[in-house]
Amino acid sequence: MSRRRKDEHIAIAKIAKIRKNDFSHIRFIHHSIPSLSLKDIDLSTSFLGHKFNYPFYINAMTGGAKKGDKINAKLAILAQHFGLPLFVGSQSLAFKNKESRLAFETLRFNFPDLFIVANINPNFTAEMASDAVEILGANALAIHVNSVQELVMGEGDRDFTKWKDNIASILKTVKVPVIVKEVGYGMHEPTLLLLEELGVKHIDISGMGGINFSLIELKRQKKKDSPLLDFGISTVDALLLARNYPSFEVLASGGINNASSIIKSLAMGAKAAGMAKYFLDLCNLPVPEMIKKVDELIIDLKKILVLLNVKSVRELNLDHLMFDL
Repeated sequence: MSRRRKDEHIAIAKIAKIRKNDFSHIRFIHHSIPSLSLKDIDLSTSFLGHKFNYPFYINAMTGGAKKGDKINAKLAILAQHFGLPLFVGSQSLAFKNKESRLAFETLRFNFPDLFIVANINPNFTAEMASDAVEILGANALAIHVNSVQELVMGEGDRDFTKWKDNIASILKTVKVPVIVKEVGYGMHEPTLLLLEELGVKHIDISGMGGINFSLIELKRQKKKDSPLLDFGISTVDALLLARNYPSFEVLASGGINNASSIIKSLAMGAKAAGMAKYFLDLCNLPVPEMIKKVDELIIDLKKILVLLNVKSVRELNLDHLMFDL
């Protein structure tokens, strides 16, 4: 991926409109007479071998290009303040450009205690994957599977024959938790079956409902349509499918942009929810204002749990939801 393309992705994503998604077809079953106080609520959760105070994370967006590095630095300040995991964008540029590699190394140097998730594509060998982790001193590694996006891109990958074997090899080699993540198209059952067969333990089902990278790529190419727009599964449907595979630790992203969709994802089985556009928009604000907005999000999460009469996010389940799908 070129530095220019990364900057174009950011620019288009910033003006992308939030679309309606399946979360709008789910309502909460609330208690008119709850028995909790806001101060009783425990939002902590554990995933990727670590305990976090809040059930959401900053999802992969960018890195390795000047605009992206500035955004990552700002997001890292926010992540450090709240103890949130920070998923960086694809590190492909770090293997092509010394300046990009230095930018990722500098991120870790400036934030030595931050929980950082490295990010590669499945064309990486096990050796390259280990290097990507080392560059960031990463606490975990994400392998993003974005076949639809690659095929929509004019300059994207056309050969996926090594993906399965590379993922299997990386799982055996890398010493930190490895998560396989979609990028907004969701995971159907054949994908879940294959990942289970490979021994994958952590997945981000990242379904449709948020930013659509196919549309971003078409906009870059000044095109209006593609037959590949027919591919994808909603985040809600992907979460419900993943419930049939209890061996996975499931993370959710795609169309999650507020406290309501976070709690709904957790009730459907996710250990945490990732947001990208939400945090990208916050980067337009000064850091103190960014912190204030996230504080408000945390209060909203607690308010929802009070109304569900649930003290901990670990107690959430489908009984707290009403579906109109």
